[in-house]
Amino acid sequence: MKILNKLATVAIGATALFTACTAPAPTSYTVTGILPDSSMNGKEVIISPVRSRDLIASTTVDGNKFTFEGVADSAICCYLQIKGTRTYSELILENGNITLDFTAERVIPTGTENNNIIGDIYAVCDTMAKENIEAISKEWFAKHNNDVISLILFDSPLYFVLEDDNKIATLEGLGENIKEVEFIKKELNRLKARKATEVGQPYTDFEGKDAAGNPVKLSDYVGKGNYVLVDMWASWCGPCKREIPNLAEVHNLYKDKGLTVLGIFVWDDVKNLEPTLKAEGVTWAQIIDTEKVSTDTYGVNGIPSIMLIGPDGTILERDANVRGENMKPTIEKYLLKK
Repeated sequence: MKILNKLATVAIGATALFTACTAPAPTSYTVTGILPDSSMNGKEVIISPVRSRDLIASTTVDGNKFTFEGVADSAICCYLQIKGTRTYSELILENGNITLDFTAERVIPTGTENNNIIGDIYAVCDTMAKENIEAISKEWFAKHNNDVISLILFDSPLYFVLEDDNKIATLEGLGENIKEVEFIKKELNRLKARKATEVGQPYTDFEGKDAAGNPVKLSDYVGKGNYVLVDMWASWCGPCKREIPNLAEVHNLYKDKGLTVLGIFVWDDVKNLEPTLKAEGVTWAQIIDTEKVSTDTYGVNGIPSIMLIGPDGTILERDANVRGENMKPTIEKYLLKK
């Protein structure tokens, strides 16, 4: 099977110089998975590029194991998953013999050069101290800034623990091969959008629709003399629903005292809005995010995402200070000048 996928395929540029005594490079791959028992026999196993719904290959568990065989034209950063279960692993699909031992406490692919490096990455993550994380992360990304390993690093603690400024610098320092991977481009754009709308920056206007389908803008609420508490949420989001009582409390207390609560309905089907508003007793205004501004304009990568915008349009608070038990005291700090 030939492997062709533009989303997460990164060719390995360097090849060894062969001598008469050097074993030839493998020209095909075998991926073998070992499972602890027979509970998954008969289930489908799939391999897909990271952050993609594309299917590279599939097989079936038989006799507590599964096997893939094929040919990889280049190394691809992938997820392997047993469908209908939570059993999965990342791996680099490349020619050679790759083993995934699901009887181990942590499943790490082994057997080829790049897959062995994945084990090295997580060994470093397990032992590194918080104070030197940035230096270690910088070292690893510099070493693998234009090869398939950088995509593994992107999914590891070596990336997650960085502050946004360092994430931007890391992504901007990647080689051209990696910068062209779609989810890397989206992440860099999201981080820059987040930076442009952080606390102290002016809000960015956008247009969506109300529940009746009429055009409505954020500026229809901001700049009208009130503080505006903006809540980006979805009907399927449990943490979003847990914020509704807090939003309702400040709405009821301060809707006539200088505060406007505004929902931005994101990442959801519009048909779910009205039933959820009724079920949860939500009475404040809503804008349906038809243009994906939550991510593209405000850099949101998780909901609920809540921010407080001042009467002059300045973003005063984002997320932690206006979430949960912090919401009411923060609102009162501004409204009552405490």
